[in-house]
Amino acid sequence: MSRFKNTWSLMKSSLQVLLQEKKLLIFPALSGLASLIVIISFFTPVWITGQFEALNSLFEEYTIGTFAVVFLFYFVNYFFILFFNSAAVISAIYVMKGGSPSIVKAMKLVWTRKAALLGWTFIAASVGLLLNTIENQSDKFGKILTGFLGLSWTVISFLVLPVLIIEKKGPIESLKESIKMLKDSWGEQLIGHFSFGLVFFFLALGISIVVFPLFFLGPVFVVIGIVLAFISLIMLSILQWILQSIFMGAVYIFVREKSLPSGFSEYQIDCAMK
Repeated sequence: MSRFKNTWSLMKSSLQVLLQEKKLLIFPALSGLASLIVIISFFTPVWITGQFEALNSLFEEYTIGTFAVVFLFYFVNYFFILFFNSAAVISAIYVMKGGSPSIVKAMKLVWTRKAALLGWTFIAASVGLLLNTIENQSDKFGKILTGFLGLSWTVISFLVLPVLIIEKKGPIESLKESIKMLKDSWGEQLIGHFSFGLVFFFLALGISIVVFPLFFLGPVFVVIGIVLAFISLIMLSILQWILQSIFMGAVYIFVREKSLPSGFSEYQIDCAMK
């Protein structure tokens, strides 16, 4: 309950930043669009050639070719996600410092760091694919262990993007700096006490409860229910994405500059650390 309360408080502060600069929503929208294009570009050839069964057997065999294809998909998709995530974090930091960010300038700034971002994308995609592979091949205990490793990776790499872009450091150096910054401050403890995913899970559950009765009222209401659920989940995903990016920027300011960004209070930090 304490974790949920702390997360809710931090989310509200992140939301205040978003309401102050609503154009930040363009970043998750662009990220989602880019991911959709990547998915279509990878799977359209399979659909056209009717090779879905062959593709399924390919994944079951876990050949070198399989890993190469899957890794390429991970890599391209991760790059676009990290690119727009970086731009969102940079813009959010600018807002919390009292500025009014330019969407185009933020993306141009991230683009100037494309080589370093590609390096970090390679690392992140490799870790993501490795964890996913271990999870799919493991028993229940293995899945729990993989979940723990995934959480640990999320924590230690939490500040990589702002370090990579703002401080212009390389991928490995940015990861080391992220670990050092969090260990040398209360940042690691703060991150361990929040879970935006937990809050949004309950929000999505609430939407499901509201929509579910529509499926018993006839075909028309079933369609309405599906449309409402789809739109609601998309909106929740966009909101979660941008709020987490804003919070990443806030933690960076907390840890690196030892100051409170606009919209956040010292009381929230004290509560999050308990």
